[in-house]
Amino acid sequence: MKKIFVITIALIGFIFSACNDWLDVNPRTQVKKEVLLETQKGFRDVLTGAYIRLKNGNLYGGEMTWSTMEYLAQHWVVATGTTNAYLQAYNYTNGSVKDRFSTIFKTYYQAIADVNSLLEVIDEKKGIFTRGNYELIKGEALGIRALCHLDVLRLWGPVPAGEISDDKILPYVKSVTNEIHDYSTYEQFVQLLLEDLNEAERLLEGVDPILKYSIADLQDETTCDVEDDFWIDRQVRMNYYGVLALKARLYFWTQDMKNAVLYAKKVIDAKDPSGKKMWVLATGITMESGDLACASESIFGLSVYDLGTKASSNFDLTGNGIHEQSFIMDYYAFPTGERTTDVRFDKQWTSLSKNGQSIYICRKFYQLSDNQMNELPLIRLAEMYFIVMEATSSTTEANGLFSEYASSRGIATADLSSNKLRTLTKEFNKEFYAEGQMFFFYKRVNATGSINYIPLNAERYVAPLPEREIVYNNK
Repeated sequence: MKKIFVITIALIGFIFSACNDWLDVNPRTQVKKEVLLETQKGFRDVLTGAYIRLKNGNLYGGEMTWSTMEYLAQHWVVATGTTNAYLQAYNYTNGSVKDRFSTIFKTYYQAIADVNSLLEVIDEKKGIFTRGNYELIKGEALGIRALCHLDVLRLWGPVPAGEISDDKILPYVKSVTNEIHDYSTYEQFVQLLLEDLNEAERLLEGVDPILKYSIADLQDETTCDVEDDFWIDRQVRMNYYGVLALKARLYFWTQDMKNAVLYAKKVIDAKDPSGKKMWVLATGITMESGDLACASESIFGLSVYDLGTKASSNFDLTGNGIHEQSFIMDYYAFPTGERTTDVRFDKQWTSLSKNGQSIYICRKFYQLSDNQMNELPLIRLAEMYFIVMEATSSTTEANGLFSEYASSRGIATADLSSNKLRTLTKEFNKEFYAEGQMFFFYKRVNATGSINYIPLNAERYVAPLPEREIVYNNK
């Protein structure tokens, strides 16, 4: 049967008031697409709307970071009979679980529609843009489209280390229309992803100020030669290095280890004009200063003005919110014999007693009152280290990077010439707790179980499509 995809979405265009933070403004009114995309400001506003969508609780403001993806990774205590309990049990036939995945799926394609609305017409309107705005806006939009499609592939696509069929699996959507969209095969989907990332890289390479200034300089438009504040704070916009990091993640996912290493190292080795590294691994001192989420390592993330409020409401320090049981922490996540000097355990976690039992609460996204960063990292430098450590054919290179990493985290170094995957699995789990990445790690390597020995398999690794998609695709 021909597989089709229907996406019916009205473009929501926003006119924003003047504001120094382009990513945290609120919509004041709606206007027609044709009117909004007649000016450079209109294109900027539509792009800003896409960033706002990414912060939605159904995406990186919740489900794809500390919520749904973490329950799939066997993290957090759950109450019997709840949606989260069914998620941890991989009960994909449960109605509330299907609804959860359906909402995430829909929101991803809404975010994709946001950027598609401007990408459809930006070339014909190229003449309205000044000083590199065309390249910057189009490059960022293509990067966002790739980011969303890649996570759709990681969640709803097949296990990449397994046998890949020629079946059409998912839609790679490049237009906003009421017409149906054909599904793509795995290979077609990956090729379209690469095309978007390659074009984004080409466009941003020529104009992105992150290639001319340091991260610190780009926090203030007066310290660099840019048109206005739309061009600053590049670490919370889809920047040039964010695109390279996405390419590393994509190549890693598709088992192209040579290119995964190539692009991850381009990010690791990136330097500012003074010759200093653009990003360095966070340390205990970094976290002590208030950067508990290691936002200083963020290659690409989101500006979330109320991140501290979100953290305190989700990870309630009284123990009534998201938390982990002591058994998991003490034996699997941060074994008691390994965590004495681990700065992540010391800074990012706190323990308390609830109903006579010890529990642990993640403080990673809490913000200090006197140093609120309000940045939600989506791709961090540490991930690039893990990619190279696992994918490189050089044990010397892997051990050298692990030594750097271990030193920053306050843990013992290890010889990766043996038990490499086991060592990296344990460390990745510690590193990316509450960031929505561990389930994808398991799926990428086709692990047969989680670190706490919960069985995993191909059926559990592929999220259920929305019922509507099943009907349209005659499945």
